[in-house]
Amino acid sequence: MNASRFARGTGLVAIALGVAAASTGLALPWTLAGSRRPDLVTIAGIVFLGPLISALCVAYARTEPRRFRLTAAVAAVAGLAATLVAIGLATMVQPSAGVGPGGPVTVAGAAAATLGWLLLLAGGPGALPSAPRPWLAVAAAGVVLVIVAGFGVDYAREGRFVDSTTAGDPPLAAGDQTWPLPYVGEQLVGVHDQLAIVRAEDGVRAVWLSSGAIAWRYLRSDLTAQTAGLVTGATGDTVVVVFGTDDGVLVTALDAGSGQVRFSERYTAGKMASVHGAGRTVVLASSGIGAGDLLGLDVTNGTLLWRWTPARNGGPCDVTDLATTAETVAVALRCRAQGVDDVAVGLAATTAAERWSWHTIQRNPDELRVHATGDGFVTITGTSPRRAVFMDAVTGTVGNRHDTAGPLAVPAGNLLLYAEPSGERAHLTAVDVRTGTVKWDVGLPGLGGYQPLTAATAADKVYVVWRGTDGRLRLIGARTTDGGATEDRTITCTTRCPEVSIAATAAHAVVATREEKTTELFLSVT
Repeated sequence: MNASRFARGTGLVAIALGVAAASTGLALPWTLAGSRRPDLVTIAGIVFLGPLISALCVAYARTEPRRFRLTAAVAAVAGLAATLVAIGLATMVQPSAGVGPGGPVTVAGAAAATLGWLLLLAGGPGALPSAPRPWLAVAAAGVVLVIVAGFGVDYAREGRFVDSTTAGDPPLAAGDQTWPLPYVGEQLVGVHDQLAIVRAEDGVRAVWLSSGAIAWRYLRSDLTAQTAGLVTGATGDTVVVVFGTDDGVLVTALDAGSGQVRFSERYTAGKMASVHGAGRTVVLASSGIGAGDLLGLDVTNGTLLWRWTPARNGGPCDVTDLATTAETVAVALRCRAQGVDDVAVGLAATTAAERWSWHTIQRNPDELRVHATGDGFVTITGTSPRRAVFMDAVTGTVGNRHDTAGPLAVPAGNLLLYAEPSGERAHLTAVDVRTGTVKWDVGLPGLGGYQPLTAATAADKVYVVWRGTDGRLRLIGARTTDGGATEDRTITCTTRCPEVSIAATAAHAVVATREEKTTELFLSVT
């Protein structure tokens, strides 16, 4: 087979594929939000310049072979015009609305048809390949064209917005890096093995705790990250990051260790404020007034399992807190349809079926809080005294009550650990949630005047961050079994560090500090 016949055969295949792709692309949505398409006049113009003229020119070239080159040139120019019009329209789609397949597929189809006519123009009039083997070569060229077009469509829809890497091998030895270190970020998502996960407006980054270097990243230039969470499911730890879109959210799940994408799906929803894990379910929730629906997703593939609206007595409720076990999602609500009613609702993690509800009427503005403790939940209400009530996670059966032993409570298995400030004797207290009995109580010398800010538990340790009157921060660690001290260090801050968070594993605790309205997060690692 000579080059001319190969060019003619490949050109015809490219024209056929291009006409089919352009026609299909015009029928597909050009935006994911609202499934919008170009107006009918524009669609008619692209159809005329692309598929219609190509079909007419093919028919005309068969009847008037002497004008073959002129016909091919006219069709190529018309195809180029259709391609440019389609490109112009496709670039007008707002990325936050989601680039639908219609625009990129139309562009790829019009470009393929134009390429086909250029190949026919180069090959000139003449016979097509006649033997099966030459047609196999032409078919192979068509397959290559389809693959290239597929990569082009994928890049136009997602690739141009995403900047991602995956983790390589961990550092061979611990570095001598001095903490704290600054990173672009607004939220400490969590700690996985030797990695700290940080969320910024553009996505998430994972940091090696041994060296401070970036291990992997997943960033987007088209959307703003609203929140993220580190959840444990059937496939191990997963970082779930929520991006805001025009009509909802884009949820991307990444392997916490490698940064590999597990799924990326869009959902119609309001703005989300937190991510929680409940067995195989990822729970997305907002908070406060007008919280909107909660979503439950399958952690392995992103399938929407359920949608639940926080409402009671015919009116919406504020979401004040949320906690999860493997089987139950406990949502704390403040409902005002018929007076102020604080209620905790237990939902089945896989279906959102309501299992139980627990009501209380508070005589103060404090909102209801709920903590997951072992196989149950503890609700905390009131101001002075603050009351804690244990209930079974599945049945909602109410157990013992006890007065809280401090303003900051952190669950640790079947214990609630309380941090109590005092000018004379700051202390940590562990209370058995089932019986309400104090398991241990230890004083914390040198913390007079300090206030507990936040805490985290991992394995048999609890870490509590305290702030002094001068703004200094201290990290106090203790064993959850007996309160024995394990850690006491000062956390460096540039000013008063108004925003402080902490996450921990069995081997490390990571404290994140951030100044108000800044996009820089400082990490300190134990």
